[in-house]
Amino acid sequence: MLGWLFRRSKGQVVRDNAAKGARGESITRDRLQLQGYKVERTGRGHDFKATRHNYLTGKKETKYVEVKTGNAQLSPLQKKKKRSMGDKYVVERADGWSFGTSPKTSGGSKKRSAKSGASTIWGSGGSKKRSAKSGASTIWGSGGSKRSRRTSIF
Repeated sequence: MLGWLFRRSKGQVVRDNAAKGARGESITRDRLQLQGYKVERTGRGHDFKATRHNYLTGKKETKYVEVKTGNAQLSPLQKKKKRSMGDKYVVERADGWSFGTSPKTSGGSKKRSAKSGASTIWGSGGSKKRSAKSGASTIWGSGGSKRSRRTSIF
């Protein structure tokens, strides 16, 4: 109803998305470091180069990490890098839980019933058709008849 009043400008949306992306990169960097990776910021096509030494096999493991937040998609350059690098290119999704907000649900929105809590608790909210009677008259039982009578004082 008042959505137009609180609408953000394009510049504000871009700033908000950049801030969300920076938080996602920071969280992903910290998580990779906790997993034993040495994380370096890279240039184009991916955000980080993560390397760690596997002491059991003696080999060095390297992966290139691109962090995406929200519904962000890979750019054409990132898609090209992913094709050329194969399994070494990893796309990490930082969802809303990482930022302390509720996650987006998949499968669409859930609709709630239009019945009030009291009417469903006491069993009076069974009909599908909503009446135009006021809440007090139906709660206290005075709106029971289908047809109301008008009495004229003249």
